[in-house]
Amino acid sequence: MKTTQKSLVTVAIVSIALALGACGKKEEPMPAPAPAPAPQITPPPVAAPAPGVTLTSVTLGNAIDASNNVTMPADSFGSKDTIHASVATNGSAASTTVSAKWMYNGSQVVNESTQTIAPTGPAVTEFHIEKADGWPLGDYSVEISIDGHVADTKKFTVK
Repeated sequence: MKTTQKSLVTVAIVSIALALGACGKKEEPMPAPAPAPAPQITPPPVAAPAPGVTLTSVTLGNAIDASNNVTMPADSFGSKDTIHASVATNGSAASTTVSAKWMYNGSQVVNESTQTIAPTGPAVTEFHIEKADGWPLGDYSVEISIDGHVADTKKFTVK
């Protein structure tokens, strides 16, 4: 072979090698495997609120009906009246204590009484005070508690 031919063959081989090198794609690194999904943690179920009884209202009057509701609300009474407190509650509990503390002139306890109820919804509990020889004239109040916590205080007068 002549040198020209050798040069052409060499040039051809180099050109082919370069062309093949340029056409070849570089291998891209394999992507990292996707991380395994985190296990689904189900939170524990939220407990329903504990059953409880809440005060709806306290109504004072001198007479009640068969359902323990005051028939004519009042905040002023005669000295010989029987004074009723209708305590309306709502809620449910196996056992709830409702108390009434009746006071004269803000500090003198006239009467205290407690009833245990087991309501499954709305309920009315009745408390009353009476005095055959008459109540002293003045300012009074009744403090209503549910399970030992004061829920409401109603003021009234005896004239």
